[in-house]
Amino acid sequence: MSQPFARLGHIPSARELIEIAFGRASRSQKKIPRGPLEIRIRAKERDRVRIASRELAIRLKRIVARFPDLASLHPFYRELADVLVNLDELKKALGALSKASRLIKILGRSYLIKLRRAKTVREMGLLRREAYGRMASVVQRISGHLDFLRKAVSRLARLPSIDPEAPTIVVAGYANVGKSSLVKAISSAKPDVASYPFTTKDIVIGHKETPHGRIQIIDTPGLLDRPLSKRNRIELQAILALKHLAKTIIFLIDPTSTCGYPLENQLNLLKEVEKSFSSVPLIVAINKADIATEEQVKAVENALGRRLHVISALRGDGIQELMEKAIRALFGQEKRLKPNDAQG
Repeated sequence: MSQPFARLGHIPSARELIEIAFGRASRSQKKIPRGPLEIRIRAKERDRVRIASRELAIRLKRIVARFPDLASLHPFYRELADVLVNLDELKKALGALSKASRLIKILGRSYLIKLRRAKTVREMGLLRREAYGRMASVVQRISGHLDFLRKAVSRLARLPSIDPEAPTIVVAGYANVGKSSLVKAISSAKPDVASYPFTTKDIVIGHKETPHGRIQIIDTPGLLDRPLSKRNRIELQAILALKHLAKTIIFLIDPTSTCGYPLENQLNLLKEVEKSFSSVPLIVAINKADIATEEQVKAVENALGRRLHVISALRGDGIQELMEKAIRALFGQEKRLKPNDAQG
């Protein structure tokens, strides 16, 4: 499924809108009725005002209509959109465009009436120019909102396409512990790779068919891979958004420290993730069984006081058992384990 801001398209500037509307009005090919000069000029000037007001009002209305209903957005996307562009400012900008569209309609109708009553060719020309000026002024007043929306669209378009309603497993752990390898190993097909505006890395999204239906498995590089205490406000809010998405978390530990991070650091991160996602089932697994020694595996298990899943995302060792447990947790068939509970 596409993310809700994927197809917003180009947001024109105030100048672009004015040039398009008035340009189309001036090029109107509508047949002018025969008769005295006043009748022909009145028809021409009324046609210009009608087209210009219609073009501006409709184009502004269409820009607003392209955006999803912000109130009905899934909390995951609402949180992320708020981080990127500030939803209050977005609502304000869209409201300004809607108001401008209505005002331009009113102006158009008003000047059409005035043109119908105009007595001279000169008066008709003056009224048309006055109508153009007032409509252009309305558009110019919202130029800042149009500029804001153009920047907002470029940011919102970078959000990943994730189905927030799908049962989702989020894979956490320090960088280079094998998270992406695990997502690839357990996915039914080649995982999708999408940009994530809060990090310099891409997010990896895999899918797997289960007896309960299709699930998502997501690696979020740059988010759940280093201490939360070192995060800025934007990163923290992006992490909080994951609470609306993650239904189960698999936390990977590299006992060999070849990932570049000591075991102590990895265990501290585990504690932070457990605390931040206390209501989400969390399964801890030791990766890199293909190179880890028995002593290194025991060191992790002794530190946590329980048996852990030992896997090799590279070779596929233990992955089936890990996924069976994760799927049971995902669909509420497994009681959430406390830190000191035994884990098979």
